[in-house]
Amino acid sequence: MDHNDIPLISVIVPCFNSGRTIRRTILSIKKQTWVRKEIVLVNDGSTDQLTINILRELEDNKIVKLINQKNNGLASARNKGVIQASGSFLFFLDADDWIEPKALEMMYSHLMRNKNFGYVFPDIYLEGERKGFIEKEFNLFEQYFLNQIPYCIFISKENFIKYGFYDEKMKLGYEDWDLNIKLGKNKIFGKRLPVPLFHYDVQNTGMLLSKSIINHIKIWQSIRIKNSSIYKINFLLSEWTLWRRKSSSYPLFLYFIWYLIINVMPENISLKLFLSLRSINMFLRRIKFKRN
Repeated sequence: MDHNDIPLISVIVPCFNSGRTIRRTILSIKKQTWVRKEIVLVNDGSTDQLTINILRELEDNKIVKLINQKNNGLASARNKGVIQASGSFLFFLDADDWIEPKALEMMYSHLMRNKNFGYVFPDIYLEGERKGFIEKEFNLFEQYFLNQIPYCIFISKENFIKYGFYDEKMKLGYEDWDLNIKLGKNKIFGKRLPVPLFHYDVQNTGMLLSKSIINHIKIWQSIRIKNSSIYKINFLLSEWTLWRRKSSSYPLFLYFIWYLIINVMPENISLKLFLSLRSINMFLRRIKFKRN
C-alpha cells in the first residue's frame, strides 16, 4: 500500500497535570507500527510545573499537535481533540495509560474485518496499584446498566462526529458510558478485540476510586433521565430478547434484579450494595489473574 493511501489515525490524549506519566503515554504512541499517526494532545489547563515544562518540550514535536484550553474537564478536552484531529480514524488514550506497539495496526485491521460494527476496543492490563487482566464483551443491554466498555475505543471520525461527542456537562465522570449508550441507540455497536493491547494505570488517588465510583448511582440516574425511553420496562424486555444470546460480562437477568433494587432502595443503600458487589468482583478477578 502506498504511504499516502494509508489512513491517518489521530490519537486523542487529554492531559491535566499528568507530568508524571505523559512521557510514557506519548512514547507508546510514537512506537506504534502504524506509519501514519498523529497525537492530538489537549492540555486541559494544567497548573503543575512539571507538566507545563514537558508540554513546552512537545510543542515542536512534529507528530504532536498540542492544544491548550482552560480547565473544562475530560469530556471537553476529548471533544476539542476530535475537532482538531486530521485523521479519518480516532483512538482515545488518557495521559496516564499506554498501549502495545501494534495496538493501532491491530485495531484498524479488526475494524476493517468487522465492518458491521462501528468501533472496536481491546482487552485491558491493569497496572499500578492493582494488577490484573480485564476482558469486556460488548452487549448493549448490559451497557444500559454498567459501564462495561473501556474508554479507549477505535472509531472512525465520521461516526464519532455524526453520532457521538462526549457530554461536557458530565463533570463527575463516566462520560464514556454515556457516549457508548448514545452510539448504541444509533446502532453503532462495539466489537471486542480479544488481545490485551491497553495498559490502564490504576491509582487509588485516580478516577477509579474517586468521583465516578462514589457518584455511580447519581450518574446512572442522570443517564436514565437523559435516555428515559430506554429505561421503560417494555423496551428493556425487548432489548433483553435481542441481546440475551450475545456474549456478556455477566448474566443479563441479574440486571433486572439490579433495576428493581435501584428503583426501590434509597440511593445511599444502593451505592453501598454496588460498592460491595464491585469489591467482590475485583477480589475474584485478582484470584483469576494469579491463577493465570
